[in-house]
Amino acid sequence: MFDLIVVTAANAAQAKGYREQTKGRNGILVVPDPGDRRVGSLGATVNVLRMEEAARARRVLIVHSGGDARRTPGYAAMGKAFVPLADGRAMLEHIIAAMEQLVLPAGGGVVVASGDVLPVFEYAKVDFSHPGVTGVAYPGDADEARRHGVYIASGESSGAGIQTRRVEDFKQKPHVVCGTHLIDTGVMFIDAPTARKMQALPIEGDIYEEFPARLLAGFAPFNVAVAGEDCGFFHIGSTRELLEKLGDGQTYIDSVHCKLALEGENVVTNVPEGRFERLSLARGECFTCIPFGDGEWLDLKYRIDDNFKTDGLWEKHGLGEIMKKVDYARLLALRHGAHERVRDRRAVRVTAPVRIDFAGGWSDTPPICNIEGGTVLNAAVTLEGANPIEVVVAPRRDKFIKVVSRDLGKRRLIKSASELDDRADPHDWCALVKCALAVTGFKFGSRGLDITISANLPKGSGMGTSSILGAATIAALLGRTGRDEIGELTLRLEREMQTGGGWQDQFGGLAGGVKLLSSEPGERQSIALEQLDCEWLAELLAKRGLLYFTGQKRMARNILRKVLAFYADNPHDFAKILVRSLKNDARAAADAIARRDAEAFAAAVRGYWRDKKLLDPGSTNERVEEIIERIAPLSSAITLTGAGGGGFMFILAKSRDAAKEIRRMLECDAPTTNARFYQFAITPVGLEMEIR
Repeated sequence: MFDLIVVTAANAAQAKGYREQTKGRNGILVVPDPGDRRVGSLGATVNVLRMEEAARARRVLIVHSGGDARRTPGYAAMGKAFVPLADGRAMLEHIIAAMEQLVLPAGGGVVVASGDVLPVFEYAKVDFSHPGVTGVAYPGDADEARRHGVYIASGESSGAGIQTRRVEDFKQKPHVVCGTHLIDTGVMFIDAPTARKMQALPIEGDIYEEFPARLLAGFAPFNVAVAGEDCGFFHIGSTRELLEKLGDGQTYIDSVHCKLALEGENVVTNVPEGRFERLSLARGECFTCIPFGDGEWLDLKYRIDDNFKTDGLWEKHGLGEIMKKVDYARLLALRHGAHERVRDRRAVRVTAPVRIDFAGGWSDTPPICNIEGGTVLNAAVTLEGANPIEVVVAPRRDKFIKVVSRDLGKRRLIKSASELDDRADPHDWCALVKCALAVTGFKFGSRGLDITISANLPKGSGMGTSSILGAATIAALLGRTGRDEIGELTLRLEREMQTGGGWQDQFGGLAGGVKLLSSEPGERQSIALEQLDCEWLAELLAKRGLLYFTGQKRMARNILRKVLAFYADNPHDFAKILVRSLKNDARAAADAIARRDAEAFAAAVRGYWRDKKLLDPGSTNERVEEIIERIAPLSSAITLTGAGGGGFMFILAKSRDAAKEIRRMLECDAPTTNARFYQFAITPVGLEMEIR
């Protein structure tokens, strides 16, 4: 659509980097500010409009990208316009694709956009036929208005379609406390006559500050197209926003080639192969490497909320000078060449803990959660000192798929698309991997893969094993660990396998620690996660907690079907009352942890076990009840993890001595030959990935 696309840069060094990153994309011209100094976005626009290339072009797109990206130091060397979004494409590519959907008048003109903002609205419905300059805005609240530019326009919105109104005033980050305001998207259209007139302006000033003032003073007609309230506004303004919008809320990792030990709220970017064997970061620490000069590297460690703009850190680390010396050949080799080698020739290894649900289970299961909303308290745990779940995905030279299950001792070579599509039988040990390939969009014949899975605990354990193994397989196939994305795809995997199940299992393993998980009623379940006092509960369980495999294996979906049938029948409203009680159990257990009240925690766990048995008597059986009866005098709370019917039993003993006595009793006289205690511990770290 555009005859010319211009990306502006602050100086020659930044322009060099942008040219390297846009190499191979036809029609993009990178233009540095004149005099190797920043002249502002209005000055940069005027500078472009004076160029012969712009004068010859009828339709021009200018994407302003001349900032330092100080508040996102992990991408400062690249520039915010080149931050990769969820699909791997740079922000700039998304901006260009969006702007190419705009419909410009026959006489042409200039579209101006910001390189760090991706607005989402009905592009093709914006009317740019009015003379002069037309901005694009959307209705937003006061909180948004205080952080952006705001249009004040004549007339009132009728609420139908995208309307164009005359601009009466324009304010940057106004001090407002309430009401609805027209938030600037950063998109501005300048018609051809006005663009020619602008060539006479001085090369200085900001296009979102000085230029609106000129327009309001009569330089040219000034209009605003008001998009609907559903307009999106994607902006990465800081490292924390990078973590929250592109990461999983706890970690964001891009182009990192070493083992990582992360405690949460970590952003790690651009770590080359061989520089570190293992990189350990405390909570809130972030890290990036910047290649510069003659083979030098700057290893930059910083905090998640450091902004490098007002706190002096930019100057402290000499980043102004280093940015002028960035070695883009090495940076892009790290990001692109090394990334391709990782994808094509390296193995991705994912490990994950399993989970113990203390209260609230079943409230997370569709359709119960869709109608009632769900609330579950669970904890991520290691067994025998390690994460029990492991998935390794490595490339093959042929186009086949080899699946190996280490714990089952089985392997299968899939040689055709029809074999891969045959995934309806949940009893097929390979069905989980086949479904994971399906939900991640894998096409047979696109590449060959060796997939090794392992779940180092008994089958039918009630520890969320299959869901967490599915989540780990999906993460390994995608090569990323975004919690919401992996959680949603795992639900799709379970639907593919026809095993049912809710969302607590995968989130129990994806996120570490002790957490209260909840959702609101609705078809699409968005999971809120509240981290609780992991340290106190870990100490309590180290003294009084026991995890015992009963030797009774069961398939959770059989119990789940009975529960859902009972809920659907809902005799005397009893099922709904029990579901509400399940959720209350979870909240009561969470409150007890917050108060560090061990007996209140035990009471909530007891309530959960009672409610599970009322919902489905199949949650327990004669052998389980025999075990419970033997140890009840020594126990404060007992429950079966997961759906019940067998599997693992969680026991909170009355004291440290009582825990020792329970262990002695059940070890001396085990109910089955394969019943045994497992060492377990709450882990603050959830699903982890490394590239080998």
